[in-house]
Amino acid sequence: MSVAGLCQVCENAQAEHACRTCGRQVCDDHWSDTVRACSACARGVDADDPGGEGPASGGEGPDPGRGDSNPGDGYR
Repeated sequence: MSVAGLCQVCENAQAEHACRTCGRQVCDDHWSDTVRACSACARGVDADDPGGEGPASGGEGPDPGRGDSNPGDGYR
């Protein structure tokens, strides 16, 4: 893949790498040689959420306010 233009993270430095995970073209500062991906993908951030501000951690699992239940718990 050809890399040209500015880094799609900082929009300041020349892009030198193309992430195989999200396709983002990034500079050396936003590239991880260890996992061969952009810094966002390397730390597991959703490519559509480059700021890493996705859903708050903590309340994983069923939402009691929606009436979700575990299978076999007797609630419907």
